[in-house]
Amino acid sequence: MIRTFVLLELLLLFSCNSKTTKEEVQNHETSEDELVYPEPKITGDRYFDFDELLHYRTDFEESRIRELSENEHKSELDSLKSGVLLGSIPNSLTDVTFIKNLSAFGYRKYQINKEKFAEINSIFTEKKHAEVVAYACDYVYRDILIFKKKSKIVGIAKICFECGGSRIVGTKANTDEFGQSGDLERLKKLLSGE
Repeated sequence: MIRTFVLLELLLLFSCNSKTTKEEVQNHETSEDELVYPEPKITGDRYFDFDELLHYRTDFEESRIRELSENEHKSELDSLKSGVLLGSIPNSLTDVTFIKNLSAFGYRKYQINKEKFAEINSIFTEKKHAEVVAYACDYVYRDILIFKKKSKIVGIAKICFECGGSRIVGTKANTDEFGQSGDLERLKKLLSGE
């Protein structure tokens, strides 16, 4: 029995040992701030064809999230606010009445410069990633992007940069792997430099 245990232990020890070559280390050396991701494979088209992009942003406080979500006697406006910030509103492109209330919910509106559209399009493109990371947290959608074409809304993306979550409506593309391989970090930098 002891021999079996020792043999099993040695087998586990050697099977878990990984070797890293000098070439692998050199290929993965980066600055402390920068992570290197394998290049994703583009598997589809861009999510949206747009000529205008609006960014709504709020700094909704963590302390108020629980209060908003657990309030059993919400007003109609607070229910809508909870659905936008924490839930599944909007469900479709026809469900856009929430937009007129965004400023009342504490969102500020920014117009995204057209010079950033090419890079934003590269992020909002259907891709397959070598590694997919998912976080186990409740999404708080503090950032909302409204994509328009000839003044008509063609897409909406709600983003939780803290947890890496997103809710995207208006595209037929598979959005399951949106934001992976550093795309979410790139998008955050693009939006913060408005």
